[in-house]
Amino acid sequence: MKINKRVKITYRLKVKTGLHIGGSKGVYGIGGLDSPVIKNPVTNEPIIPGSSIKGKVRMLLEVVHPEDQNKFNKMFGYRQGEQNNPLSRVIFRDLELTKESKEELSKALDGEYTEIKAENTIDRARGTAKSPRFIERVPAGAVFEGEYIVQYLDTDQDNDFEELVKKGFKLLENNYLGGSGSRGYGKVEFEIINQEEL
Repeated sequence: MKINKRVKITYRLKVKTGLHIGGSKGVYGIGGLDSPVIKNPVTNEPIIPGSSIKGKVRMLLEVVHPEDQNKFNKMFGYRQGEQNNPLSRVIFRDLELTKESKEELSKALDGEYTEIKAENTIDRARGTAKSPRFIERVPAGAVFEGEYIVQYLDTDQDNDFEELVKKGFKLLENNYLGGSGSRGYGKVEFEIINQEEL
């Protein structure tokens, strides 16, 4: 078994509505954040983990094409305990803010890259709002860039893995990424920048 072909696809993800992919809570004190976003610990800039893209794309493809489960196992890897899969065919890298987006966000948000949104919960018995929760999110308009790599083995009969990921991106554009999608968070848009054989 050997790798016959490797393809690298570079893409951008534009945040259309506030995006929340949760990170570690840390210590924020009274009145602090209830739910921060995941960030690069060195730069303190928000990131989108490759695992978040991979998991959502896989789930959406499996829902639309349940008959292709074996192909998706090959592409994304078998779930823990199912079967030993030595090589997933698709590798997703973490996405980082583009240089332009960093500059725009920092300027608009006084040196920050995220916004804080207060979310109220309604006490249905009393008909009143409870204390708000403070949710950190990446604002609409932010642009991230990343890549995924598709590997084909000499034993593979399938040759459409990169196209299936692109189809998954389209499905995700009509769904949501991260948390609180039913409240309007997480609408995103993808743009393929480059595709090259390695």
